[in-house]
Amino acid sequence: MGVHADGPDCRPGVIPAALVSVILTTRDRPRLLPVALECYRRQTYADRELIVVDDGDEHPVAEADVRAVGGRLIRMAPGTPLGVKLNAGAAAARGALCQKMDDDDWYSPRFVANNVAAWTAGREAVCSPSLVCMTSFLFFEVGRWEIRQSIDGNAPGATFLFAREDWEECPFRPVRWDEDTWFLLDQLAHGRNVVPMTDLESFLAVRHRGAARDRGHTWIHQGDGRALEDYLKERPLYGRQPDELLAPWVLPVYRAIRDEIHAAAA
Repeated sequence: MGVHADGPDCRPGVIPAALVSVILTTRDRPRLLPVALECYRRQTYADRELIVVDDGDEHPVAEADVRAVGGRLIRMAPGTPLGVKLNAGAAAARGALCQKMDDDDWYSPRFVANNVAAWTAGREAVCSPSLVCMTSFLFFEVGRWEIRQSIDGNAPGATFLFAREDWEECPFRPVRWDEDTWFLLDQLAHGRNVVPMTDLESFLAVRHRGAARDRGHTWIHQGDGRALEDYLKERPLYGRQPDELLAPWVLPVYRAIRDEIHAAAA
C-alpha cells in the first residue's frame, strides 16, 4: 500500500488489490463443511487463499478435501476454544486482509468480492482502519424452509473482513463463545470503523437445529434469553424462497437436512 509521510495513501485508485486469507473454522460438520468448501471454490475474487482450522473429533476433516480447493489445513486438539482457532488461522494467513467464514453458512460467489469492495471504499472515504461486516442479513431456517430478515444493526461474525495488522494489534479473545462479539467490541475500542456490506443475498445464516449428523449451533439464544428460533418467527419473511435464491447444486444438501429434521420431530 502506498504511504505518505503522514500515513497511508487512501486516495481513490491508489489502494491496490489485496490477497485475502479466508479463515474457515470447523468441527464435526461432515455434510455442511463440503458446502462451505464449495462456496469458497466458487468465489469470484481471484486473489485469495483458504485456511481451514479443524478440531473435529468424530468427523475430522480430510486434508485432501481442503487441498482440492487450494486450501491449507490446520489441526488442533478437540475442544479448542473458537477464539484460539481463529487466532491460529490468522497467524498462518499470508494475506493483508482476513475474511472470516463459518462452516455451516452459505456464501454467494460474489461475497468476498463484495466485502473487499466495501473495505476499499471505506478506506478511501475515511482513511482509517476498518472492519467490514453485514449489519442486516438473512436467516435460512432449513426445517421450516423459510428465509427471514434480521433486525438492523445485527452484525454476524461469519461476515467479518478485517486487516491482518488490525488483528495483530487486537486478536480474538481465547473464548469458546461470543468470540465475534468481543472481537467487534475490541476493534471498536481500538478505533476501527465498521463498514457495512449491504448485498443481502450474498450471505445466508443457515439454521439447522434438529439435524443429527452435524454438530449443533453455538448461537442458540438472543441477548434477552429467547431461543433464536423463537425470535426468528417474529422476523419478516424475505421476498424470495430458498429455491429461488440458492444455487441448484446446494439445494439437495439442504433438502436432505430438512427431511432429517422433520423425521426427528415426528
